[in-house]
Amino acid sequence: TDFLTMSPDMNLAEVVTLRTGQTVVGEILLQNDEVVVIRMKNGLRYQYPVDEVVSISHEEASATPDHVVISSPLRKVNLRFQVSGGVIVVPELGVGGQVAADFMVGTHAIRDKRMFVGGGLGYRAKIVNDQTYSFIPLQAVLSMPLTNSKFAPVIGVSMGYGFAVDSHTHGGLCAGADFGWNCHINAQSSLQISAYAEWQQAQTNVVQIVLGKEYTNYIGSNFVAVGLRFAILF
Repeated sequence: TDFLTMSPDMNLAEVVTLRTGQTVVGEILLQNDEVVVIRMKNGLRYQYPVDEVVSISHEEASATPDHVVISSPLRKVNLRFQVSGGVIVVPELGVGGQVAADFMVGTHAIRDKRMFVGGGLGYRAKIVNDQTYSFIPLQAVLSMPLTNSKFAPVIGVSMGYGFAVDSHTHGGLCAGADFGWNCHINAQSSLQISAYAEWQQAQTNVVQIVLGKEYTNYIGSNFVAVGLRFAILF
């Protein structure tokens, strides 16, 4: 890094506002169709892709403290709502379908306000052989875009416990992963669409008739679902 300093008699400084909600104050050294290079008062230089820059304005340099980045006011708590649907396979029972919804609370005010970390509750309706198996998962979630561009690939993982709603089912551990695309709307909000895979451990009752008598046994079951998911973060 070149530690040249700005001229002490400079009256104006450029203020570059980024899609993350942050502002960077200094002197623009280079601006073209691809990048914006800005030098701070302390001499440090930073380079940003043009598609990350929302606006460039001016302010009095004397009113600007000698630091690199000034964060604009951002919420520390963010919400995530997602719906999904897909196909479910249960080796012990057969093939069916799943619909799901989740509501989560967390934050993405970390890692340049890109990564979402949080947790919450959801609902799963798993339909196999005309039988509905319902679960309420309590999960921790991590979702992370892989680049800083407006449209970016995103990966996510989740883990928790699924509480069975039905009397004929016992809940168990659950986990999931997804991969898709993230679109940043503004510093606070984004949309995601992804393909997901999900696993739910459970015990289900099986009615058997032996010598004319009816017996109910619980067997271990693994509900494995794959499908599409749509999420909004705000």
